Amino acid sequence: MTLVAVTDWQATLKPCGCTLDLQRGGVERLAHWLELQRKQDDSLVVVHAGSLLQEDEPHTSPAKLAQVELRREVFGQALKQLQLSAVALSRWDLAQGGATVAAAYQKLEAVVLTLSPAPGLQTRKSLLVKTASGVTVGLLAVDPADAPEDLARHQLVGAEVQVLRQQGAQLVVALANTGLRAGRKLARQVKGLDVVVIGQLDPKTEPSLDLDREGDVLLLHATRHGAWAAALTLAPEGDGSWQEASQFLPDQAEALRGRIAVASKHLLDLKGRASLSIERALPMYQAQLDDLAARLKAAEGAANQELPAGRLGAYRSVGLDWSAPTQPQLAALVAAYDAEVVKVAEKLASTPLPPKAGQASYVGQAECLGCHEGAAAFAKQNPHAKAWKTLADGARTRDLDCVPCHTTGWGKPGGAAFANVAKFKDVQCEACHGPGSQHVEDPEQAGLLTPANANACAPCHSPEHSPRFAFDLYVRQLKVLGHGRPPVAKP
Repeated sequence: MTLVAVTDWQATLKPCGCTLDLQRGGVERLAHWLELQRKQDDSLVVVHAGSLLQEDEPHTSPAKLAQVELRREVFGQALKQLQLSAVALSRWDLAQGGATVAAAYQKLEAVVLTLSPAPGLQTRKSLLVKTASGVTVGLLAVDPADAPEDLARHQLVGAEVQVLRQQGAQLVVALANTGLRAGRKLARQVKGLDVVVIGQLDPKTEPSLDLDREGDVLLLHATRHGAWAAALTLAPEGDGSWQEASQFLPDQAEALRGRIAVASKHLLDLKGRASLSIERALPMYQAQLDDLAARLKAAEGAANQELPAGRLGAYRSVGLDWSAPTQPQLAALVAAYDAEVVKVAEKLASTPLPPKAGQASYVGQAECLGCHEGAAAFAKQNPHAKAWKTLADGARTRDLDCVPCHTTGWGKPGGAAFANVAKFKDVQCEACHGPGSQHVEDPEQAGLLTPANANACAPCHSPEHSPRFAFDLYVRQLKVLGHGRPPVAKP
């Protein structure tokens, strides 16, 4: 049987795409991929662990709340077409989203699993699924709210594992809304588990490209927002430990060649940059490349070999980039959502907030560069100056998931709204330095309100949208002549 896992979806139809890593996934691409897999493999079981319906970022504006509600409704329709077998109930979802999220859970066609009852929700402790290939899979879900202490939580899981085994489960899979550390501990402490799917991941968690395990328990985690999925094909014949058989997958050699090409380019780039820390790291990177080469050789030779005896597990990471084909029905559903987003935005977010008496408000970059001539060249060539263009290229200029970080002063007194967006499009001076009206009126007496520090960057360069952001490294690119660095004095 093949277990396909998605984690921490957070009602995301498509990842934001703010970085190349996030230009993957989307429900319409995953739907197409699942359709192909089901034609080749009638034993797919698709599950989700982690926060399913509620995102991390707080929302207070009526326009954004309306868009979130719309997106959650459309996402629920998409889940029905994706045919999930089970989802783990995330109490974090309920705590953050309240009755609205609880009602959305009730509409799901997938079975909602949790070990302890959730008032007002139809949930089950576990689920038995028998695949067309004859494998009986037991599914259960665990959330920290089921038991705050590890020992009590592990006892709950252990008791349900025994029930599933008595009911004939050949494989037992736990959907754990616990994060990686607690998920690994669960795998170590509870006997009888075969697989743990781990949700509630840190936003900076990288996709797992290789089979992960804790002892003899296999672990699946697929990052957030549906950018990646994890697929694990299991042949549970006989006894003993799980043996990795990924080399027997038909596309494994091709995947390894792609990884080798990326790793080789990276290693070559490092060798061209002289520093003591890089020199010390080179042997580690070379060892990784050697390991990939050895695994490629095994995958190329596997076509002529018979499968070994025993319990086998073959793993694939599924990262569908945005050039991947889409499923027509879901593509149409997402397109209809995009069209509705425009109507919501134009209705509820068109008018800017008026400036408040006695407080600084936004004036626009043209006012700043009239005096700060040295910063003008920087402002034109810096990537922040293309922020609005990236939205226009992606047809996202009315998507409130994106617009606030591609404009200046969005939703703030005197700042951007759709009625004045031409004046405030892109990430301008005041996005980092604060509203400048008082400084413009009296440059000698009124300084800028906000120093350009990490706090100014954090709202947009968040772990959610910029996982590798490091202020100390990024800020160096902003300090150039005329902007953060004084001009060289002439003799």
